[in-house]
Amino acid sequence: MNESRNCISLENSTDEVTLSSAEYSQILDIQQNIFELLLVGRNQQEVLERLCHLAENILSNSVASIMLLDPVTGLMNVVAAPSIPDAGHEALEGLKPGLGGGSCGNAVFHNEAQFVQDTKTDERWKDIRHIAYDFNLCSCWSMPIRDLSNKAVGSFALSSFEHRGPSDFHKRLLENCAFIVAMVLKRSEYESHIDENQKKLQILGTAIHNTSDGILVTDKYNNIIEVNNALMSAFGYTNKNEVIGYNPKIFASGHHDQKFYTQMWNSILKQGHWSGEVWNKRCNGEILPEWLSITAILDDQHKINNYLAVFSDLTKLRESQKKQVELAFFDQLTSLPNRQKIVADIEQNEPKACILFNIDDFKEINDFFGIDAGDSILYQVGQWFIEMGFAPYRTGGDEFAILFHEYTTWKQLNHQIITLMDLLEKKVFIVSNEMFNIRMSTGVAIGTGKLLTRSDIALHRAKEKKIPIALYEEEENIEEIYRSNITMASSIRKALANQRIICHYQPIVNISTGIIEKYETLVRMIDEDGKFVPPMDFLPIAKKTKVYSQITREVIYQACSLFSTRSESFSINLSDSDIRDSDTVQEIIKTITNTRTASRIVFEILESEGIESYEEVASFINHVKSLGAKISIDDFGTGYSNFENVLKLNVDYVKIDGSLIQGITSNSRHNIIVDSIVDFARKIGAQTVAEYVSDKAVYDAVKKHGIDYSQGYYTGKPDSL
Repeated sequence: MNESRNCISLENSTDEVTLSSAEYSQILDIQQNIFELLLVGRNQQEVLERLCHLAENILSNSVASIMLLDPVTGLMNVVAAPSIPDAGHEALEGLKPGLGGGSCGNAVFHNEAQFVQDTKTDERWKDIRHIAYDFNLCSCWSMPIRDLSNKAVGSFALSSFEHRGPSDFHKRLLENCAFIVAMVLKRSEYESHIDENQKKLQILGTAIHNTSDGILVTDKYNNIIEVNNALMSAFGYTNKNEVIGYNPKIFASGHHDQKFYTQMWNSILKQGHWSGEVWNKRCNGEILPEWLSITAILDDQHKINNYLAVFSDLTKLRESQKKQVELAFFDQLTSLPNRQKIVADIEQNEPKACILFNIDDFKEINDFFGIDAGDSILYQVGQWFIEMGFAPYRTGGDEFAILFHEYTTWKQLNHQIITLMDLLEKKVFIVSNEMFNIRMSTGVAIGTGKLLTRSDIALHRAKEKKIPIALYEEEENIEEIYRSNITMASSIRKALANQRIICHYQPIVNISTGIIEKYETLVRMIDEDGKFVPPMDFLPIAKKTKVYSQITREVIYQACSLFSTRSESFSINLSDSDIRDSDTVQEIIKTITNTRTASRIVFEILESEGIESYEEVASFINHVKSLGAKISIDDFGTGYSNFENVLKLNVDYVKIDGSLIQGITSNSRHNIIVDSIVDFARKIGAQTVAEYVSDKAVYDAVKKHGIDYSQGYYTGKPDSL
């Protein structure tokens, strides 16, 4: 049984608490252990100390304590804390309830639970902070003990030698222990008024009456002699006479065979206890799943005198498990099995082929008609597959999958997919009186290994090549490429963690004076063998794996730290994604301000990669320029570059793309484009920088065209400073 999914909802506390079956069993064991001590007449101190030990056994590295409020003095004193030394008892003696009186003082003062994760800093411990330090108490959780009028009369606490907060299970544990203490105290009150036998019956009756779990007691012949209201309600009985005197077999559903009961009774008779899941029935015949715990109660001669059984209704657990299965394995929008389900089905059934379908341009439907329209299309597509006689899965946002369990050939599948897609193109989907026709791209994998992964790879290839159908081909070696990318992604993260992302700096020369006035910051990565990894090998993967912004922040930090002690200007490349990352922008502003380099930094915007939001980029530019920074457009002249976009960005420098500069001595068209860029830059008040100046001929040509700065191997290679 998977304990992480077997949860029981408990509703007799302030908030509904969900526990695992194992956790619930632990609490039941404590209850039954204490009930057993009470039934055999053990004294109050022994019972309370036993309760403390039982709680400590559940929460490792902790000590339990029970404190009671003196009604005369109004102060709290320790009544049971077997694992706390005498010095600790003395330190806690006479504790005054109040805002600074620790977890226990606050629990009584507020009459509500207190969960302190750090006793050495929490204000609730300010008056007794010395106790936390003297006894190394790091956290303390306290639950008020209440009398019949619901007034706080003491506290049950678990103190830990480590900082931690309670789980739902720990809160439930504290509630139950506080309730048990209250019950034990009540028994002591009765001791002066009733004889020993009456006391036992009264305590048992109180316990049975107050618990939300069904409880019954039988005699040694296993005939029922007492039940509580919770058990009557659970099984649907209205009169105790309907069950008193009967054998608990009246609850049997017939679900379990004789072997089950034989094993159960062997455990009870040999070990004195048994717990497990049973399927009983209500008086109307309805099946009732329950967690049952049975304990044999011994007399003074250690012979079985009674049996105590505690029943917990698992109906809500079963409903919860069903919902969990639905959430885990079924898509909530379309009700189709999801990606987790197809993975499980592939592993269990070993199908022979898998087809992934992806709706083309689905984002446009969401953008133009809204998410509700998109959701309706997804639901209708799922139903359409069912109408076509398939058992589809929804494996992603706009992706569906179909498995084939019989052997088939690529030719057969290809023909079937083409026919299916032809039918789909003719299908009209209607949402809010709007009519939609959709198309799909498909990826196919045939065989028995990694079907979902391989069909996903094929689908990506279909998308990239803009073809309707693609088959996974072993010889493409795509999986090896993916493994290589995963390895590189891991290497990047390790390099960041171990400071192996470093900066080199390439000189930028003023062509008029021949003096190095600036440097461009270029990022490098060193692998675990001490070798340099080219940026083209790791930066594209960094962008895909979302660590690119971390690299940018590291470059900003290193460059600003270096040039805070130098006089030259320096430039740093920023992508559109960097600028749209608010955390990265905040780090940039903080760093250039703290290092006082704002007036000498130049941010090179990688416009050649495309800018999604010119408004966000313009806002960033205005902000940093107000601090004194300058802006350069990188790789201008190719790709997405256009003059209108540059005008929007209020730039200070235009870096002419290296592909134009490299051909400037041999290609007349390059000369025309470069002249146009230089003329445009002058008219908007921006200076120009030539990239990839590799030799004297190119340098002279750049100078002739009136370009302001030169950057390239001819004027200086990238290196550390």
